[in-house]
Amino acid sequence: MSPQSKALARTLFKLKVHESNGFEFEHLFGRVMQYSRVNFTKIEPYGNQGDRGNDGYEKNEGRYFQVFAPKDPHTSKQAAIKKVASDFKDKLLPYWSKFCEPKEYFFAFNDKYQGTNFPIEKTLAELKKKHSLTVADVYLAKHLEQEFIDLKEDEITMVVSGIPDPNSISGLDYTVLGEVMRHVQNTAHNIALPGKLIAPDIDEKIQFNHLKQSGFWLKAKQAETWQIDEYFKRNSDFAKQALRDYLAGYYADSLIAYPDTIADGGNMGEVRFAAILENLAPASGVPVSDKLRRDAALAIMAKYFETCDIFEDPKNAAARQAY
Repeated sequence: MSPQSKALARTLFKLKVHESNGFEFEHLFGRVMQYSRVNFTKIEPYGNQGDRGNDGYEKNEGRYFQVFAPKDPHTSKQAAIKKVASDFKDKLLPYWSKFCEPKEYFFAFNDKYQGTNFPIEKTLAELKKKHSLTVADVYLAKHLEQEFIDLKEDEITMVVSGIPDPNSISGLDYTVLGEVMRHVQNTAHNIALPGKLIAPDIDEKIQFNHLKQSGFWLKAKQAETWQIDEYFKRNSDFAKQALRDYLAGYYADSLIAYPDTIADGGNMGEVRFAAILENLAPASGVPVSDKLRRDAALAIMAKYFETCDIFEDPKNAAARQAY
C-alpha cells in the first residue's frame, strides 16, 4: 500500500472512531483486534447476562479487554472511572476467573483522541495492585489506530469499507502533514508549556547550516513545538513517523536541487530553508490563509530542526569528517 493510500485509510479510520459510539465502536474494536491478533476472541453479549465485563480476550495470555465508548468522552470520564473498577470487580472477576485467570486488564476507552486522565490511571493502578495483575492499563483510540495501520492491505480496506484512489481526489488534504498543520493552526500560539526551553546548541546548528536570516524563525518557533508534541501524544506512531518522513524527504530533495557550489560561496542553506517552507505551505494567493499556514509550517520546521531531521547536525558532520 502506498504512503498516500495508507494516509487516506488512516483518515477514514479516524472518522469511524469519532462517529462510533457504544456497540458501533465495540464492533470496530473487535474487527480490528481479530485481524491484528491471531489469538483474540471477541465476546458477544449473551441474553440479559451481557458479556460479563469482557468484550474480548486472549485466553492463553489471560489478557482481557473491556470497551467503553461514550458519545462524548470529555463529559463521560466520571462514568469511565466508575466502569473501570466495577466491570472488573463485579462482572469479569466473579465469572471469567473461574476458567481463565485474569493477568492483564485493558480498559479500551474510545477517548476520540482526547487522551486519558489521572483518576482513570489511578483506578487502574489500584486495580493492578489489589488483584496482583501483571498489567492494568488504558487502551485508547491511538492504540487501536496503531493496530489498524499495521494490518495487511486487504484487512485495512475491509475495516474502512474501501479506499478510493488518492490520485482521483482533488482539493482535499488528507495527509498527516495536513492534519498536523491544521492542529497547529487551531492551537493558541500565545500559550507555551512550562519548562519549554530553547535547545542549547541551536545557535551552533544555525551558524553551521548558514541560516543567519532564517535562524530567527527557527528560534522563535521553538516555543510552539509543544503543539506538535501534544498531537503526537494523542495519535499513533504512524503519524509521527509519517511527518518525520515528509520533512526528511523535503530536505533530501533540497540538497539535490540546491547543492553548494563555489559560485555561491558554498552556501545554499537559506535557499533550502525557503524550498522546504514552500513545500510545506505553498502560496495560495490568499494572504490571510497563507500567513496561517506559513506560521504552522515554521513551527513544524523548528521541531524537526531541533531533532536534526532537517539540516545538518554539526556534531555528526564533524564525526563524518574525522572518519
